[in-house]
Amino acid sequence: MPETLSRKILLALSSIEEQEVWKTLLSSFEIATAQDGPECLEKYTSFSPSLILVDLMLPKMHGIEILRRLRNQKTSAGIILIADQPMIQAYEASKKLKVDGFLVRPVTKELLRETCELYFSGHLKLSPLSLETKHSDGGHCYIPKIHHPDTYLKFWGTRGSSAVAGADYMRYGGNSSCLEIRAGDDLIIIDAGTGIRPLGELLISSKARKIHLFLGHTHWDHITGFPFFSPIYDPEVRLSIWAPVGFELDTRELLVKMLAAAFFPVRLEDIRARIEFHDLRDSEQVSIGDLTIAAHYAYHPGATLCFRITRGKQSVGYVTDNEFLCGYHGHPAAIDYSHPLLQPYQSQIEFLKHVDLLVHEAQYTPFEYQERVGWGHSSISNASILVKHTQARDWIVTHHDPKHTDLQLSKKLQLHRDILEDCHIECRVMMAHDGLHIPF
Repeated sequence: MPETLSRKILLALSSIEEQEVWKTLLSSFEIATAQDGPECLEKYTSFSPSLILVDLMLPKMHGIEILRRLRNQKTSAGIILIADQPMIQAYEASKKLKVDGFLVRPVTKELLRETCELYFSGHLKLSPLSLETKHSDGGHCYIPKIHHPDTYLKFWGTRGSSAVAGADYMRYGGNSSCLEIRAGDDLIIIDAGTGIRPLGELLISSKARKIHLFLGHTHWDHITGFPFFSPIYDPEVRLSIWAPVGFELDTRELLVKMLAAAFFPVRLEDIRARIEFHDLRDSEQVSIGDLTIAAHYAYHPGATLCFRITRGKQSVGYVTDNEFLCGYHGHPAAIDYSHPLLQPYQSQIEFLKHVDLLVHEAQYTPFEYQERVGWGHSSISNASILVKHTQARDWIVTHHDPKHTDLQLSKKLQLHRDILEDCHIECRVMMAHDGLHIPF
C-alpha cells in the first residue's frame, strides 16, 4: 500500500472492552469503532478507513458478509478478519474474497501492531491458517477418568409378549425381556427372553463363570431365550436361577417340560452347566457382592415379582409386568396418596419409593387400555401415578408392545412427557431400547 494512505482504522468488534484495549495499542492511528454489522457499513461510508478489522462473528451481520459487500463495492480499504477459532471454511471463503489478513484470538499486542504496520507499509501477506489453537495446554489432551466402567445396567431385550423383527423395529429393537446388571465380577441377569441369546455369546467370550439369573415370572416372553443361552452348555459355568414360586409347577419342572423332545433337542439333564434353583418370594432379598436384589409382588397374571436393585446409595426399580391401578381410566392427578383406589398398591409404592431410576412398563396408551383391563399391563397414565408417588427421578419405559413400531414408540414417548407435564410430575422419561447402557 502507498504511504499516502490515511492512517485510519475501523475496529468492528463486538466487545467494547476489546475495542478500548485495541484503541490504546493502536494509538498512533486514527480510530473509529463499530459494534455490529450495520454500524460497520455505516462507519465505512462516514469515516472512510484505510483498514478495517472485523469480528468474524460480528452481531447482526457475519464478517464474511461484510467482506463480500465491501468487495462488491470495489473498496480500496484493507480488511482483516478476527476469529475466535481457526475455522477452515471461514478462512477459505475469506481467502476467495481477497481478505488481507485472518487473525485468530488471542491476538497479542505485538501481532496486532505488526499486522497493521505491515498493511500500511504494503508488506502484509495472508498467512496460512494454523489449526493449532493458542489455548492448548502444551499439546496435551484431557482424557476424563471413567468411573466404574464395569458397573452398569444393559438392556438386551425390551419387548413384551413376543419378540418382533423387521424394518419397523430397528430403533428400539425386537428382543423380548432381558437385563444385564454388572458390578465388577458380579453378574445378575433379569429375565431370559430372546435378548439373553446375544448376551450369552458375549459372556462366553468373556469367560464369565458365575451367573445369577432372576426371573420375574415364567411367561414365554421371559424364558423363551433360555435354551439358546450359550453359557448353560459350558461345564465350568455355575448358574443360579432365582424365580417366584409358581401356582402349578416349580421352575425346574417348568424348564423340564419346556425342553421336552417335541420342542427342543436338548434335555435339561443334558445341560452341562451346574444349575441351582432357588425359590424367591415377596419381601425376600439376595446379596451378590456389592449388589442387593429385593423382590416384591407385581400385579400380573400368575406368580410375578418386581425387583429393587441396590448398590451403595444407588437403587433401581425394575418392573416389566405390572397392571398398576387396575381398571382406572381417569385423570392421573385425581389419585393422591390417600385415595381409596391407591390403598392396595401402597406396599408396592413403598417398595419402589425414592429409587434413583425406575424401569417400569407402560405397554398401553390410555385409549388402548380401555379394552385391555386385566391383561396385566399398565396404561401410560396409570404408570405415571406410580412414578409420581414413588418420587423416582428418572423413568425408563420397557416391555414395549410388539405391535408398536419405532414411529409409534416415538409418539408414545411424547405422550409420556405430555402426561407428566400435565400432572406436574418432575421426572425425566426415556424409552428403553436393545443395547441401552446405563452406568450404575
